[in-house]
Amino acid sequence: MFAYHHARAARRARLITLVACFLGFGLAVHSLQARGLWGDEAFSVWASKQPALALVAGLDAQPPLYHLLLACDRALFGESVFAIRFLSLVGGVLLIAVGARLALEMAGAFTASFVALFLATSPILIYFAQEARMYTPAALFAGAAMWCAYGLLYPRHSQGARHPEGTQPLRDLRDAPRRPQPTSTLPTWLAYLCFSLAALFTHFYTAGVLLVSSVALGISALRKGDIRRMVGWTLAHGALTLVFGGWFFGLQSHYVATSAAKHSRIVPDVNEIASNIGRGIEGLVFGMRADGSTQIIALALFALALAGLVGYWRAGKRAEAALTGGWVMLALGLVLFTAGKTGIVSDFSPRYFLFALLPLGLAAGGWFIMPSAVYARGSPVSVAAPRVLLTAFALVPGLMGNIQLLDLGWQKSRYDALAHEIETRARPGDTVVMVNSDQFPLVDYYGPHDLPAWIVDNNALSGDKGALAARLDSVTHAAQRVWLVNYGWAMQLQASSPVEQFLNARGPRIYAHGFQDASLALYDLRMTGNDVPVTAKDVDFDGQFKLTGVRERATHYQPGQSITLDLIWRAENAPKANYTVFMHLRRAADGGQIAANDSAPMNGASQTSSWSPGQLITDTHAVQIPASATPGDYNVIIGWYLYPSFERLHVTLDGTTEVVASRVTIQP
Repeated sequence: MFAYHHARAARRARLITLVACFLGFGLAVHSLQARGLWGDEAFSVWASKQPALALVAGLDAQPPLYHLLLACDRALFGESVFAIRFLSLVGGVLLIAVGARLALEMAGAFTASFVALFLATSPILIYFAQEARMYTPAALFAGAAMWCAYGLLYPRHSQGARHPEGTQPLRDLRDAPRRPQPTSTLPTWLAYLCFSLAALFTHFYTAGVLLVSSVALGISALRKGDIRRMVGWTLAHGALTLVFGGWFFGLQSHYVATSAAKHSRIVPDVNEIASNIGRGIEGLVFGMRADGSTQIIALALFALALAGLVGYWRAGKRAEAALTGGWVMLALGLVLFTAGKTGIVSDFSPRYFLFALLPLGLAAGGWFIMPSAVYARGSPVSVAAPRVLLTAFALVPGLMGNIQLLDLGWQKSRYDALAHEIETRARPGDTVVMVNSDQFPLVDYYGPHDLPAWIVDNNALSGDKGALAARLDSVTHAAQRVWLVNYGWAMQLQASSPVEQFLNARGPRIYAHGFQDASLALYDLRMTGNDVPVTAKDVDFDGQFKLTGVRERATHYQPGQSITLDLIWRAENAPKANYTVFMHLRRAADGGQIAANDSAPMNGASQTSSWSPGQLITDTHAVQIPASATPGDYNVIIGWYLYPSFERLHVTLDGTTEVVASRVTIQP
């Protein structure tokens, strides 16, 4: 009868695990290609195109295995975003199966079912199952190594049948005979070695859980005096040290040396560690898009999960309690004591905690053993506790975190849209200038591929300005128009950066648009305006600036073109603040606005606080006509405001805050 119930519970757990795998697959696959690749993903693709020997020789600061696997993935499935991310999806789904199997052997069917559902709905796991990075494959390899380690501690063929959860009194558990001594098996040792190597060669932070497994196996062999186990442990870890240690110290250690040279310490300061604990636990429980509002809840759930280790202890599974607790603590501790602005790893991210996710699920699963341990004096509350915790710890964070991932409007990067914009609107004679050389992998994947392009090196902006100007002149001298891409940190540069100063002097900016992690501008180098007459104006703005003239190059346009005006300003006084010019395009018939472009004078190259009384400034502004604009007459409206209050300057003559600078006609 016992064997029957045990087999039925195991079959039920396997069925739930299968359902959980399909659930995790469905959550991850629904938007696998809905979002464009971001910078790190594009770098993964670029790295996977490099020679295998170059990757092994230390081309990247990360270990090479993921990039080698991604090269195989691309060869099999192609270059689409879906195909590139599919490897991570597979890693995440297989981790659900491996975690459930480990839980089944450690704690039984109820715990296995919980762990499967916990992983399948984990926001952080789903997040990285949708990202072409090494985190889910590394977590899979680490989980498989943990499974092998537990199998070496308690071989499956010698564990024997156990009572189903909730059917064995406490006295039976305490009086049960000790488990048979482990028997070393060559295939399991080989699998443990291979998965450990795979984990380390995929991500360094898997070392935390691997170290705990290694220590547990060594202590077990020594305590039991098992010579075969000692030999197996020595050979496996000798090979692990020889292969991984030889590669790391021979080919990869220069990254560590470089990082150490930049930092005066290895361990972050105490305040940073404390801050990172909250951020990391919140990300681990509620996902990478957590914003800090759920930190207290996340810490409480984390503590509740660790309390599940008491369940192992009360059920007589003290080794499992120590092993699971060690996996969680060292996986987190290795990150906390190395990663941070003041640590040897210069950044901290909750993604590094991903390798503690499976151990955390195993710890929480201990609550399912608790009712068995107190069954003799059990109560409805104690028996129902696991089901309550399943809802609280697995489903609630899962729902909160995954709802955000279901938002297809959320994008981590829009470089794909930027590249498409250039390729759609490019003309013969166009050139692309890109600030921030970190964008080279995105250019390699998304392009533009058919236009001459130059990526400005990150050091060039702070280097010799004359050399930069000479290089820009060489790149753009034959160009009719120049597309300027500011990427990442380059978007935070002052508008008077050397690249923009150069382009502002060569021609007007006729288009500008932001793309989340990048911005795009178009300069027309053919427009000098010197042979176009200036229409005199006399418009005074609060006695600070006077519009003395407007030069317009055309009066008739078509949808998609840009209206470019030269505004000639005279400073009446010395302005004490930096004002912004707004240019709006409105229908003449009803005043409806269809386009706008705001910027500081000369695209930011001439801040108004630097103007002197009587100084004349020729300020070129442009506004793009939408492709959907209907034919008809339109007014180009201009004025001044102070950012960020948006307080406008008034026209002295009539008290309004804007003036019609030009009237244009949009033709079909």
